[in-house]
Amino acid sequence: MNLKVAVLLLLILLLGLIVGVFIGPMAQSFLAPASHRAIVDKMTITTGTSKLTSAYLSSGTSTWTLSLAENFLHGGTYQYTLWVYSYQGDPEVTVCVWGPGEDGKTYEVELTAFWSGRSYEVKCGTIQKTFTDNTVLEIIVA
Repeated sequence: MNLKVAVLLLLILLLGLIVGVFIGPMAQSFLAPASHRAIVDKMTITTGTSKLTSAYLSSGTSTWTLSLAENFLHGGTYQYTLWVYSYQGDPEVTVCVWGPGEDGKTYEVELTAFWSGRSYEVKCGTIQKTFTDNTVLEIIVA
């Protein structure tokens, strides 16, 4: 094989890798449903005076297993998205947005802290809650 062709193919491969590493995760966040992204965009989570930043992880459909949710059927299948909130690159809280529920406008937001005992404050619209381990918020989108 010609050396110039081999170098050109290697450069194309390297460029594809670089583009995939930097643009891939940003493009994946557009796969999240707009309603879920809107909830995450208006949600702030803080610990002490530090505001955490969100990053999209994955989305799909799964079976709802919590039994206390009002507009979600136990064993029903619902869409979800998974996000991680971090501070300076360290993961602090995972957020799973479920929904919409059976009424078409209710969303459940599960928050799970990575560090037990650390206090977090979450705000989303008019909802404000402090939690230390795990919590669930019900958000109704009008």
